[in-house]
Amino acid sequence: MLKRLLAISLILVLVLGTLAGCSKPAEPTATEEKPAATEEKAAVSKAEEPKVEVKDEIAIALDSDITSLDPQGHNDTKSEAVSFLLFNRLFRLNTDFEVVPDLAESWEQPSDTEWVIKIKEGVKFSDGTEMTSEDVKFSLERSQGMPKVKHVLAEVESIEIVDKYTVKLTTKSAFAPFLYSLVHAGASILPKAYVESGDEFVNPIGSGPYTFVEWVSGDKVVLEKNENYFDKENMGQTSKITFKVIPEGASRTIALETGEVDVVQALQTMDINKIVDNDDLTLYEEPSTRVDFFAMNNEKAPFDNKLVRQAINYAIDKEAIMIVAIDGAGTAAESVLAPSMLGYKAADYEFNPEKAKELLAEAGYPDGFDMTIWTSGDDRKRIAEIIQSNLMESGINATIEMYEWGTFIDVCMKGEEESLILGWTSNPDPDSTLTPLYYSENIGGMNFSRINNEKLDNLIVSAREELDLNKRIEIYNELHEYIMDEAPIVPLFVKNNVVGANAGLKGVELSPQGLWNIEKIHY
Repeated sequence: MLKRLLAISLILVLVLGTLAGCSKPAEPTATEEKPAATEEKAAVSKAEEPKVEVKDEIAIALDSDITSLDPQGHNDTKSEAVSFLLFNRLFRLNTDFEVVPDLAESWEQPSDTEWVIKIKEGVKFSDGTEMTSEDVKFSLERSQGMPKVKHVLAEVESIEIVDKYTVKLTTKSAFAPFLYSLVHAGASILPKAYVESGDEFVNPIGSGPYTFVEWVSGDKVVLEKNENYFDKENMGQTSKITFKVIPEGASRTIALETGEVDVVQALQTMDINKIVDNDDLTLYEEPSTRVDFFAMNNEKAPFDNKLVRQAINYAIDKEAIMIVAIDGAGTAAESVLAPSMLGYKAADYEFNPEKAKELLAEAGYPDGFDMTIWTSGDDRKRIAEIIQSNLMESGINATIEMYEWGTFIDVCMKGEEESLILGWTSNPDPDSTLTPLYYSENIGGMNFSRINNEKLDNLIVSAREELDLNKRIEIYNELHEYIMDEAPIVPLFVKNNVVGANAGLKGVELSPQGLWNIEKIHY
């Protein structure tokens, strides 16, 4: 234990020294007290009547820019936050992660593979045209051909128009998580005429509670309230929402403290105390489904060797990563899914550099090897530096390459990396993580480890086709054991969602996926 504490201390010195050398603001040490992570939503306010300027617009700080205004042209949480305000889906999730209707008026399931869905009549896009089943069919079929979201509706075999407001979807087989698939941003309903106009989402048209004003790349996205929104109970509550891109964590917190922004969606955990101690601010914290992970390219040597991948699982110190990267605001990840997910089963990879060396020698790499780690953003750079230090202890020499966020996803989809650091936020059904990240047909899409394993594919398919809940759990138990033995990735941690906001704001909600129902936030 003493040896491990000394190792963590050394890592802290190395990482914090690197940050100081970059002339960034000083960071707190690992011994400073932090509010304990809670299992229920925590909203901590120090003032009953905060002194705030009453205004009819809000600004939200993002840690990186969005990648696309096309809801079927991205698969990241920043872009999704904007898409959910501009577009609707047939269904959506509430804060309890239950599927509830959005555009759907009613639905029935004539058989295990058939779904008949009637959409609400009179829904208007922001250009004034009415939404019909033709737009629904067009949008869902378009989604199936878009590289970043094609996995969402991959199990849908056909989409038929029944009448002006009714569609019939037929799946290839029984598909337990079907409704959860339809809440994804990739299943957004778009106006067919607009998409075919060739505007390429420069001025996107949707049906959502907000309409598009401008996107200044790298700076901001501005939306304004849709006064003609069809759902009066879920209308926008403020006249304008501006998403401001502020990549550096300390700068986001300062922007909140000075009033430049009203909400920090990705609050850096080292600033939690600053929010708690400020009477004009409120901290929101919620356990999440997001798993941050270190993925190895299973197609490239030496990562095509299972023993090497297992060795790296033993070589990485997750506790050290959690201290430096998220200040302990979360839990160590012990499988490819968060512990709250259906069928979760933990694996037994303790931090053990000596075990890692033994496996590397058995794999034919007694002297280690050279490798690169790709990632994006300040937070993950810190994670990469800890992993770099850990791997050095096991004889592996790793270099770090940093990319701008939008470029990072694109280059990783091409499979050119050796390893990468990323996070994945999911809805509550395991298939929404397992199929995009680990199913072989999604190599070139979101399968970043590029694992191609027939038994794993069969387990994924069996689980999503099984309608008996208890049997699904049994399949997922087996799947967790198998995939962690194959070790395509190293799960790192499940980070809590931590949001800082002006104490005068109302309607701020968190779900396991982060800031939720943004349209309801107002002063």
